[in-house]
Amino acid sequence: MTLTPVDEKQLLDYRSLGAHQAAVTFLDSAGITGEVTYRQLADKARGAAGALLAHGLTRGDRVLLPLGTGPDHLAALWGCLFAGLVPCTVTVPPSPQDEAATGTRQFRAVVTVTEPAAIITADTETATALATSGGPRYLTIADLDHPPATDEQLTVPDPYDAHHIQLTSGSTSAPKAAVLTYAQVTANVRAIHRALELDPARDRVCHWLPLHHDMGFILSLSTLTRGVPLDLMPSISFLRDPLSWLRHISQRGATITTAPPFGYRTATARFLRTPDTELDLTALRQAYVGAEPIPLQALTDFRDTFAKQNLDEAAIIPCYGMAETVLASTMSLNRREPGDLSWGRVKALRLDREDLHHHNKVTDAHGDRPSITVIACGTPLGGLTVHVRTPDGTECGDNEIGEIHLRGDSVMAGYLHPGGTTAPVTDRTHATGDLGFTRDGDLYIVGRAKELLIVNGRNLPPYDVEESIETHPDIDAGNSAVFSYTDDTGEHVVALVETRLRADQHERIKRETAMLVRQSFGFNLRDVIVLRRGGIPRTTSGKRQRSRVREDYLTGRLA
Repeated sequence: MTLTPVDEKQLLDYRSLGAHQAAVTFLDSAGITGEVTYRQLADKARGAAGALLAHGLTRGDRVLLPLGTGPDHLAALWGCLFAGLVPCTVTVPPSPQDEAATGTRQFRAVVTVTEPAAIITADTETATALATSGGPRYLTIADLDHPPATDEQLTVPDPYDAHHIQLTSGSTSAPKAAVLTYAQVTANVRAIHRALELDPARDRVCHWLPLHHDMGFILSLSTLTRGVPLDLMPSISFLRDPLSWLRHISQRGATITTAPPFGYRTATARFLRTPDTELDLTALRQAYVGAEPIPLQALTDFRDTFAKQNLDEAAIIPCYGMAETVLASTMSLNRREPGDLSWGRVKALRLDREDLHHHNKVTDAHGDRPSITVIACGTPLGGLTVHVRTPDGTECGDNEIGEIHLRGDSVMAGYLHPGGTTAPVTDRTHATGDLGFTRDGDLYIVGRAKELLIVNGRNLPPYDVEESIETHPDIDAGNSAVFSYTDDTGEHVVALVETRLRADQHERIKRETAMLVRQSFGFNLRDVIVLRRGGIPRTTSGKRQRSRVREDYLTGRLA
């Protein structure tokens, strides 16, 4: 399958950004912190493009943007796009002066993988802390204050030019960097425009996802390229007050939002503790949910909790996607026949848990046997097709479990390799590593072929979490194992640790292990199990058998 020819006139053209009449409004948990019109953003971006070109950067150079959500970030990002540079937005290291900190090590790994020509930071203090001898050039937001680039200086993109780079895992050792071209981004963004039916005269988009997250970046990009008003709030503001997200939607009449399941779950829990009866969600017509396994209970609780606030149950739309397909792969856009497990655009199946987990079979639950509920993630969009395959490549039929492969024009060019080369994707197809099956045209996700953890919308290799745990003075290197499992309430992470300490010290080890993970990665472990030395099963070469540990945990065989 070759790339569908793209009319260059149909490529995303950011030079028209300033022609739109809308604005981007920045919010915190209390209210508005700033606003920039599209015209002002275009002017700032042209100035940034002029500065970047004046600093000697040339078309195709990669630029890292460790910047927080705000107008400076958007101006730097669009400045890169105007100038034909390839931006990669990354999280800001919380303690850039601390080389041992997880965030700093992650940043160093990103620099190694992406080999940027320049890095743009918020200020000279951050730049000084991060800069290394012989490394890339560091610029600050202040350095981007420059006369605007002329039309002649602005690059007219080619469909096969790299548009941006999206990091696809949180590894501190080897993050993957997906290279997305203009043709691929255009294909997916145009599909999002159609699916969301974005209308500048009607819609307002509001979300709190960071711009280094593919969902946050591409939804913002899709909004800006359609000239729709956009409300952005930093993730930390949502975490401080989860209801502020819904208050902004209510007060500002936002019509579209998105979040991982934990966002909906957290907002629901906060409302149940401290109700805000003035919330009115009448205007909200689409609330997308994705980026991690979707538990039906989280959606049902959100629907029921906010029904009195005029939430339309059909607004809730499960979806599935990833950076390797730019963003959106499938969406549950069709309205469903009402039933016990079906309402609005949400449809679920209740399956026999033992058949699913232990025999890799799709069997509808019956009697009082243990069950698990899986959500329909909908049908493909934007010319993508879904193929479920066995390990030998055989195509699966309906209700047969296999690895999900996505094929089509928005599939990435490939992962970035050292020296700036890209490993090409074969036949426009990406093997996702996710396990699933199809039924009646819908895609269902049931697990992963790989050991990656997906927590609060973030991808984390288990060995990163294990490395953090093993900084504990009473846990030796290699003496922990981390895995995740999914049930009807969502995805949960469990840690096993080996120690020589007496049993009366085990509760302390559990508390301190949980605290280390919470401080390093910002999520809570569901369980910590302390074992005697040698308790974690390993291969003959000493590798931790995380899949076996998970199986032993779920079947109650752990000592």
